[in-house]
This record gives sequence, C-alpha cells and structure tokens, in this order.
Amino acid sequence: VCADEDGERRNQDHRPYPLASMFHLSRLTVCLLAAGCFSQTAFGQSGVDTGMPWNVHYERPESESPPWSLFNRADCPIKLGGWLSAGFTTNANGNRTGNGNAPLPLNNVADVPVLNQFWFYAAKPLDLESNDCDWGFRVDYVFGADGPDLQAVDDQGWDFGWNTSRDYGSAIPQLYAEFGWHRAIVRVGYKFGLQGYEAGQAVDSFFYSHNYAFGYGVPGTFSGAAITYSVSEQLEVVGGWTTGWNSWWSNYLSASTFMGGVTWNPTDATSLTYHVTTGDFGDGTAKNNAKSNAGNLYAHAIVLTHSVNDCVDWVVENTFGSNTGIGADNNQWYSLTGYLFVDLNDHWSAGSRLEWFRDDDGKR
Repeated sequence: VCADEDGERRNQDHRPYPLASMFHLSRLTVCLLAAGCFSQTAFGQSGVDTGMPWNVHYERPESESPPWSLFNRADCPIKLGGWLSAGFTTNANGNRTGNGNAPLPLNNVADVPVLNQFWFYAAKPLDLESNDCDWGFRVDYVFGADGPDLQAVDDQGWDFGWNTSRDYGSAIPQLYAEFGWHRAIVRVGYKFGLQGYEAGQAVDSFFYSHNYAFGYGVPGTFSGAAITYSVSEQLEVVGGWTTGWNSWWSNYLSASTFMGGVTWNPTDATSLTYHVTTGDFGDGTAKNNAKSNAGNLYAHAIVLTHSVNDCVDWVVENTFGSNTGIGADNNQWYSLTGYLFVDLNDHWSAGSRLEWFRDDDGKR
C-alpha cells in the first residue's frame, strides 16, 4: 500500500515520481532532493528524474507542489537530486549471512534494518521542446545494501567490488552523454538498459521487493550506444550496440550484443512495449579469469499496461531468454508476471503482484 501526500493519483504518461514521502509494505522511502536547481525536466513534470526514458514502470502519483529546491532557479541547466531508501524484511527462514532472502534480487538481507539506497545524481536533461537540438549528460551514484547488486557484476570491471562490508557497497550505475535532434536521441555511455516493468531505483518501484524476472530474466546495465526515434506520438523505436549485460567499456568478456525495442501507445490508456537483447554474450572469462557469460544470447521483455478506469490499472509482463553455443549453459528461462493497482481514495493506493518464473536448468 502506498500513499502520496498531495492525494494525486498515478498517471499513464510514464513519468517518474514527484517528491513525496510514502509508506508501502515494510519500507519507508523518502525522496530527498539535494542542493540543485529542480524544475521540469525532459523526462517528466516535477519530481525525481531517474534517467530511464526507455523503460515503462510504475508511476508515482503526481504532486501539485513542486519539489523543494535549495537554489530556486528555473534557468539552471544542471539538475542535482537523489533520495534515501531504507527498510526491514522479516523472514523466518532467513539468516544474517548477507543472503537470508536469496535468491530475491536486491532485497538480500533479512531480519535486520538496512539502508537500501543513498542515491545522488547530477544531470543536464535534454530540452527538445525549446530547441531543435540539444545535448545532456547524467551520472548516478548509490551507496547501500542495494549497491553490490547494481555494480558491473558480469564482466567484473568498473565498480565491481566497491564494497565497504559484507552487506553494503557503492555503484555508479549510470554515466552517459546524450545528443538530441528533433525526434532522434543518441545516448553513449553506461546506463540502465532496456528492462521489463520493474526498476532498480526505489522511487520507480511500488513494492519493496522485486520479481525474479528483474534479477534474473532481464539485463541491469549496458555500456554502448543507442539511438531512440519517435516515429509519432504513438510509436517509438530504439536500437543500438552494447558490450553484453552488466558490463563496463573494458568488456573483459569480449561481448557484442544488439539491444532494441519498440513502444506503441494505441490509446491514452494502453501501452505495449517490446525490448530485446541478442548476440555474442561473451567468451566466458571476466576480469581476473572469473567465470561468466558465454555463448549466444537472446532475451526479451514484453510489457502491456492498461488503465481500466480512474481507479484501476493492470500490467502484464513476459520475459524469455535463451543462452546457447560454445561455453554456454544451453539453458532457457521465462516468466509471466501480473500486477494490479487500485486507488482506494485520494491518498491511498493498493497493489498486488503474482509471478511465475521458470529456470528449467537452474542456471540463472
């Protein structure tokens, strides 16, 4: 269950959450906007910009009040912001070894309060409404119990191993530049990839926990370059090249993959998104000869969202992946997840999630 202090309901424009304090399940998430110039950005109205224009995810209710700003200058091109997220998970079968909730993604530690995310970002968002062409950049830093899971864990380069203890670590999950011209946007660098419905950022998540597909069925981050093109108000396509999954530019795995997708909005109430990654998954050897991805990869995520009326929204997500070839585990994985969100009144919403995840060979 989540509440928004201004009583505004969720919207269907795929915009990030505004500044709000809310309580949902066993997690208290407070968005703290640090020193900076916070105004409307290219990714949404007011609120926390998470730098994920490619992805569809849960929408925090819009707030009539603008985010608090230390430097109230709308003309400042650089945006600084962030949030704190902490929580507690009770698991009678868990332990305090750092993986009491394994194999749940991100939410690893049980029976002890944790600081999940101390998140800070700096960005210059694109402004293609005022200009025919523009440029921007973004860098994100996170410290907390979620930090180790947001590192470049597959090729074990970049921020891998930036841990301060068994349960806590740091990561820089996004560091990229972007260039826009009319309907086209080119992004180059390291960033969150084409994911399914759920996201690693606390402010983009309704639930404290994540589904298995988020942790095992779809990629987390990419290094590479991609171009996004808005064909019309209803259709957007994206395509580019990456160094596999969760890998830095060092590309210790020698991976080479294509990522692409299409988003279709036939009506204001309905959205259908298809994202795919495919290609050479790697040679099996990460940094320091650690065993990792190998063979050929195909993986997709399909997300259908629909607003039934002013109070009810539902989402269906399907993921499928296949890893075959020399050095690969020759395995497949697939999932189906359903979400239902209901606005109980002007201040409270309830959500439910039901997932079926299948990993036939137990390799994920």
